[in-house]
Amino acid sequence: MGLRVNYLYYGFFFALLVLLIASSIFTKESLGGSQVFFFLYALGQVLVEVALLILMTYALRAYVGRIATAFFIGMTFLAIFLHIFDFLMDRILDLSVWEALNVFVFQESLGNFFYLLDASGISLWIWFAFFAFLASLPLLGILIYHLTDKAAAKKELPLTHAHFLQIALCVPVALFLWDLSASRVIDPDAYTAFRKSLPWKGTFLQPQNGLLSLTGPIDGPLGELEIAEEIKSEKTVLEKRPNIYIFIAESLREDCITAEIAPHLTQFKNDFVQFDRAVSGGNGTHISWFSIFHSQYPYHWKALQTRWKMGSPALQLLKKWGYQLHLYSSAQLSYYNMEELLFGEKSHLLDSRQTFHHTPPESAADTDAAALAKLQKDLENHPDWKEGQVFIIFWDCTHFDYSWPKNWSPKFTPFAQEFAYFRTIQSQKTITSIKNRYRNAVNYMDSLFGKFREKLDPNAIVIFSGDHGEEFFDHGHLFHNSHLTKEQTSVPLYFKFGDGSKKIAPRKVVSQMDIFPSIIDYLGAAVPKFLKGNSLFQKPHSPFAITARFNAGCTPYEFSIHNGEHKLIAQFANRNQILDSRQLKIISLRTHDDKSVKVKDANLWIQQEFGSAIGQLIANSHDGAE
Repeated sequence: MGLRVNYLYYGFFFALLVLLIASSIFTKESLGGSQVFFFLYALGQVLVEVALLILMTYALRAYVGRIATAFFIGMTFLAIFLHIFDFLMDRILDLSVWEALNVFVFQESLGNFFYLLDASGISLWIWFAFFAFLASLPLLGILIYHLTDKAAAKKELPLTHAHFLQIALCVPVALFLWDLSASRVIDPDAYTAFRKSLPWKGTFLQPQNGLLSLTGPIDGPLGELEIAEEIKSEKTVLEKRPNIYIFIAESLREDCITAEIAPHLTQFKNDFVQFDRAVSGGNGTHISWFSIFHSQYPYHWKALQTRWKMGSPALQLLKKWGYQLHLYSSAQLSYYNMEELLFGEKSHLLDSRQTFHHTPPESAADTDAAALAKLQKDLENHPDWKEGQVFIIFWDCTHFDYSWPKNWSPKFTPFAQEFAYFRTIQSQKTITSIKNRYRNAVNYMDSLFGKFREKLDPNAIVIFSGDHGEEFFDHGHLFHNSHLTKEQTSVPLYFKFGDGSKKIAPRKVVSQMDIFPSIIDYLGAAVPKFLKGNSLFQKPHSPFAITARFNAGCTPYEFSIHNGEHKLIAQFANRNQILDSRQLKIISLRTHDDKSVKVKDANLWIQQEFGSAIGQLIANSHDGAE
C-alpha cells in the first residue's frame, strides 16, 4: 500500500536538521575522535524523528480530520524553529533550547529578561518583531505545507508504511546496540562537549562522569552583620591614600592585548605588573563583578544577590578609611541588581554616580568615550581630588556587537556586519571578519585608555581588567557564557601600585579576587579574612583561581579550579543548594591551555593537583577530597 508523503516539506525538515547538526558538531574540537560517532548518531535520531512525524501526519489525516492535521503541521513547523533556536543556544551558550527557556524565561524576572534582550545588542523593536513572527509560525507552516503538498502530489514517490515503520523501529535498536559498545570507549569529556549537538540531547547509554567525595560542606560567605562588625572594629589609620582607578572592560580576552591591537595597554602592562595566567571570576559579567568587588568565590553570587544591602565589603573599608567613591559606567548596572550588590542599597557607598546607558543610534563606544570625558572633566574641576578618591570605570564597547564611533577609522578589515554572527555555516573567512570587528572595538577602547594615561598621577593605583574573555569558535562556541575555556576566562589583569609594583611576589596564577586584597595590603592595612582573595604582595599559599560558569539568574553550579598548570572543571552535586553538596561531579581534567588530561586514577591525580585548593574551599577543613 502506497503512502502519500509531502517529501518536499519533510525533506526540507530532514536536510535542515542535518545541516545544523553537521555545523554544530564539526565546529567543535575533536576530543578523542568523537565527531564522526556523534554525527552518525545524530543522523539516526533525525531519521527517526522525521519518520515518526510522517506517520503521525498520515494517521491524523486518515483517522482524525483536517483541522487536527493542520494543527499538527503548524506544530511541526514550530519544531523546525525550535531546532534552529536550539542550534543557536548550543553554539552561543552550550545550552539546549529547553535549558535556555528554563534559565532565561521560566526562572527569570521580567525585568532581567528585558535586560538580557537589551544586552544582546539587538534593538527591542526587532525583538518584538521577532516574537510576533514566532507567534505566526504555525500559520506560516500550514501555508508552506499546503503549497509543497500540491507540488509533491504531482510526482509521488513509491513509499509505504513499512519504510517508515522500519526506520522508526529499527534505527533506535541499532543506536542502542551501538551504544552498548561505544559508551565504554567514549570519553566523558567528549560526551559532555557533543551531546547537546544531538537532536535529542543524549544517547541511550552514556559514559559516567567521576564523582569526587568531599570531607565536608563547602564554606559559605559570612553574613552582612558579621562583616559589618569586623569593619566597625577595624582601627587602621592609613599613612597614605593615593587615588585608585579601577577599569573593567567587557568581554576582553588577554591574547588581544598586543602592540598591534592595543598599543597603550601593551605599554602599560610592560611598564608595570602583569601575569602570564590571570583568570576571571566567571565567564559572565555579573559573576565576575561579584568576584572582584566582594573578593568571594564566584559560585556564592546567587546566595548574596537578592539579600545583600551593604554593597562591597572592600569598598566599605575604603570608605571607613576616608576614601570617596566615584562611578563612571557605560555598562548596564541594573543587570541582575548588580548596582545594589556592589554599591549598596540605593548606591549609598557612592559619592558620585555617572552612568551612560547606550541606546540606538548611540553605541557603547560613544558612551565609553562620554564616561572617560566626564572623568577627565571632573578631575580638572576638582583640584582637591589629588588623593583619597576611588574611580570605578566600566567600559562596554568590546561587548557584542563590538562597536566604535562612526568617525573612527577601523584598523582591521574586512570586518563582519552584525548578523554574520548567526550564520549556520561559519567559514574561516567569516570567523576572521568577526574577529576583526572585535579587534577594532578593542583598538578603540585602547585609544581611550591611552588618553587616560596622558595625565596619570605617577603615585596612583591603577587596576585594569576584562570582566571575562570572548570566544570565536576556538572550541566550537561564540561569545562567552558557554564554557570555562581559556579564551572565555583568561583576561588582562594589570596592576600599577605607584612605587610598590616591583614588590609583588611572583606566582603561577592570579585571580580577580586578588584585586582588593592587594590594594588593601599596599595601603598598609591587614587583609581581612572575609576577603577570600590573596594579596599579591604576600607569598601565596596553595595559589589557585576559581572561575564559575554563567547560569543566568540561577546558582552557578559549574566551576573550575586553576592552579596555573592544570584545570579541574566540576559541578556541585546539589545544583541549587551548593552548600549542601558533599560530592563534585567531575566534568573535565584539562591543562591550562585546554588540552585533555588522561590519567589512570583521576581521584588520585585530583588530590595531588588540587587537594590543597579544595581543602581551602571546605568549611573548617584542610583536606578537601577523599
